[in-house]
Amino acid sequence: MRLPHAPLGDSHNFGRRVELRGDRVHKPRTLAWERLVLSPASPLRRLLAELAAESALGEGAFAFLPSLRFWPRGRLGGEVERLALAPLGRLGREGRRDLARVVGRSLALWSWLGVSDLHWENLALGRDARGGLVFGPLDVELILGDLGSPTETKLLPDADPEYAEVCRHACGVRRALPWLGKPVDAGDLLAMARAYLEVLALLDRHATRVARTLAAVPGLREAPIRVCLRGTGDYVLARDEPVWPPLLDAEAEQMARGDIPYFFRLYGRPGILWFGDRALRTTRRLPMTGDAPEREPLLHLARGLRSPRRRRLREEGLFTVIGAFDHDALAGRHAEGDLAIAFGARTIAATLPSGETLEVRRDLGAYVGSVYLPCRCGEVRSPLVPSVTRCVASP
Repeated sequence: MRLPHAPLGDSHNFGRRVELRGDRVHKPRTLAWERLVLSPASPLRRLLAELAAESALGEGAFAFLPSLRFWPRGRLGGEVERLALAPLGRLGREGRRDLARVVGRSLALWSWLGVSDLHWENLALGRDARGGLVFGPLDVELILGDLGSPTETKLLPDADPEYAEVCRHACGVRRALPWLGKPVDAGDLLAMARAYLEVLALLDRHATRVARTLAAVPGLREAPIRVCLRGTGDYVLARDEPVWPPLLDAEAEQMARGDIPYFFRLYGRPGILWFGDRALRTTRRLPMTGDAPEREPLLHLARGLRSPRRRRLREEGLFTVIGAFDHDALAGRHAEGDLAIAFGARTIAATLPSGETLEVRRDLGAYVGSVYLPCRCGEVRSPLVPSVTRCVASP
């Protein structure tokens, strides 16, 4: 029996769309990166479970990741099991603390792996068939970016003044606010921050093992890593009026055929590419000189996924996490295990597990936006965000 097809998302690459087909989702693009992080049978997921079991975190430290089945159909498409979750339900104190730790581990894992585009519409939060807490993405297309801040994942809001409010509305961690509260309890924030540091430390210790595992994945260097030159909203606007910077010829050509432009990179190869024919056999490259878009650095497997930015993730990233959830109601010194945070009138001081104490000015608005908004759009209790949402700000 042929199942009805329900198109989802935007049109890319000559009219191709993600489609819901019964209990499967058809995706006309690579599934390589999603399989790595969302399939429990993937070599990366097996390694993460092994590393966690060998550490103080315990083998269930990454059990919050969705566990889905995949049916690849060639290099550039296939089907994935439709994620089915029950609502998270009412949480007591320990449940909120567990959720806070999961949020902290998510911030660390995706920042370290260089995964981006984790806005709230791309995240699911609920319970699986066994009652386990699940918090993870539906799509993984941008990966292996050399990130220096958890804001680059889009889980936390970037402080860019031009896009600050958009980033605040879209940031992925807002999915957890209906349960964690506004503001987040100091104890929960400390648990989140400590979990963030613990996972970063675990991954840093075993970076070479992770790199070797990824390097051995068949087809990794042929799997497109998406590049977003600008937001979808900009392309929608460009249909009616000029945008800045002006559309590239490659963007205009794709829009003329009714698509939202789609660009990508191939690991270890230069340039930003796009598909030039309907069969997706021909790739074309954006100019690499002149007004060419800047190419963000990717992590190097040959260097064991190590980067000078890792230190920024640990130190500045810690304060970025705290700053995103900071609130006037937070005061005094709080501790979670070997991490202590002191909220002063003008400063925030962190005593790290190493014993080192770091201090910053409490006004972190130049580095991260607040996750607390007067509206509640996106702050829904359903496992998936409704397909249509409207922002109605509270008075």
